[in-house]
Amino acid sequence: MIISITSSRATREQAAPLNGFLESFLPKMRQFPGVKAIYYFARPDREDASTLVIWESEAALKQYRESELFKQALAFEQKNNLPGTREAYPLIFAF
Repeated sequence: MIISITSSRATREQAAPLNGFLESFLPKMRQFPGVKAIYYFARPDREDASTLVIWESEAALKQYRESELFKQALAFEQKNNLPGTREAYPLIFAF
């Protein structure tokens, strides 16, 4: 398994549009082949937000990052000045 982490700086003004986007986007992402779980959290006092996704394989993550769905996320980030930092690591333990 692989865990991907997307982090971004989100001001209080950006939080509402971001949450609105994720409300419709994350259910679509959950249906993407290879997604095992999605966790999203925001810390308004620190103006940051993170999405953690558990993938069944590195191939599933690669397929997602080549998909139209991923392009939607990138377009939202660009339009709303919310550049994300993306990392991915092998997941050793999952309960």
